[in-house]
Amino acid sequence: MKHHHRNPRARGGRKRQPSRRDPLIGFEAPVTIEQVGARGDGIAHIQAPDGKAVLVYVDCVLPGDEVRVALRQKRGDGYGAEVIEEIARTGAFNPPRCSHFKECGGCALQHMSDDDYRAWKYDKAKTAVLRAGIDPEDADDLIADVEISPPASRRRAGFSVHVGATGVFVGFHGRFSHTVLNVPDCAVLRPELMAFRSAFVDFLISCPPDYARDIKEVFVTLVDNGLDVLIQASADPNLDMRQDLAEFAGAQNLARLSWQVGDRPDEPVAARHTPLVSFENVEVSIAPAGFLQATLDGQQSLVNAVKQALDEIAPRQVADLFCGVGSFTFALALHGKRRSVTAVESDPRAVELLQYAVGQSGSPIKVVKRDLFRQPLTAAELGAFDLVLFDPPRAGALAQCEQLATGGPEWVLAVSCNPATFTRDMRVLRNGGYEIQKVVPVDQFLWSSHLELFAVLRRKAV
Repeated sequence: MKHHHRNPRARGGRKRQPSRRDPLIGFEAPVTIEQVGARGDGIAHIQAPDGKAVLVYVDCVLPGDEVRVALRQKRGDGYGAEVIEEIARTGAFNPPRCSHFKECGGCALQHMSDDDYRAWKYDKAKTAVLRAGIDPEDADDLIADVEISPPASRRRAGFSVHVGATGVFVGFHGRFSHTVLNVPDCAVLRPELMAFRSAFVDFLISCPPDYARDIKEVFVTLVDNGLDVLIQASADPNLDMRQDLAEFAGAQNLARLSWQVGDRPDEPVAARHTPLVSFENVEVSIAPAGFLQATLDGQQSLVNAVKQALDEIAPRQVADLFCGVGSFTFALALHGKRRSVTAVESDPRAVELLQYAVGQSGSPIKVVKRDLFRQPLTAAELGAFDLVLFDPPRAGALAQCEQLATGGPEWVLAVSCNPATFTRDMRVLRNGGYEIQKVVPVDQFLWSSHLELFAVLRRKAV
């Protein structure tokens, strides 16, 4: 064996540096909450040991609350903090509706009174409109009252699953944690979803632990004819597990139960009948964990806003962009006078399902598969329409809005689930000559910081 003599002048191997722990993590201090921020948490400042002011974000508090907090994690330009002692609560503090409020990482604003909560959501919509460049004196005239979905109305949920030595946990992640909390009651979900969750816990308890541990998440959607369930797991189920799942689906009267491993296509384990939703009396099937508006109330609020706009505009040729399985497509085509609609969507499964429903109903709709992020409708193509509606994911519709600003039709209807990208997209359209005529805030995620916005825009006459 050769012996290689080490050069005494050679650099040594890279030394492992000890991890540098943030000295403020764990630091405790009393604070007075100054305001509720955009994410629903309280904002305050504390004085660090070195005398500097430190911004902190505190859950489960209201302006004026005096609490003692401990810093738990770095967050943007400040720190996320946890209340460890309540010194004095304001009179506005409302008893939370859910027993898991302080543990669960879901609803952040259950402790607000109904009036304060509605005002906070309205202010969130107003902030988005102001940031889009609207004059403050005009904003209130543009924004309608907030339409809020009631408790126990959310029809879809993703439950995290953990099966371990300490038991079976099916629920949501805790605050400041990846730990899965059991949530046997939930104030926002439909009772059918909570009944499924309880039955699924019992099912997992009865399963061999090695098989149950493979399950990581379960997505449940309440459709018009039952529950559609998608299990996400780390491994395929064996024959016995498949049989148990089929029996479980039958006992719970599920419309469909599917299984998915990683990014592979989902596989139906028990397809008892096709999950269906109805838009303007047209039945459309959905894919497992496919997108639907979070509540029926919210969907109806948005559809009503679309219909009101159609009554006032009376378009003939309409483009429905980011159309999904047709949440607005059939209302655009069939409300009042029938009109031609071109529906554009990138998800191939949604396109296939929508095409089938259109064919069965004979609706005047053309369905097109196209990625509008990479290939938006051009200004020349937009010239064929007198109204465009777009309803993109949270990333917004920047590329499409740039084309609309260049050569879009007279009217645009915009639906957004993200006030930040709504603001950006509205700025692009306003710079291209559009004026915002109306904004309708729709709250489908009760007691959370989320807010959906519907806007009517008209191109200014030259």
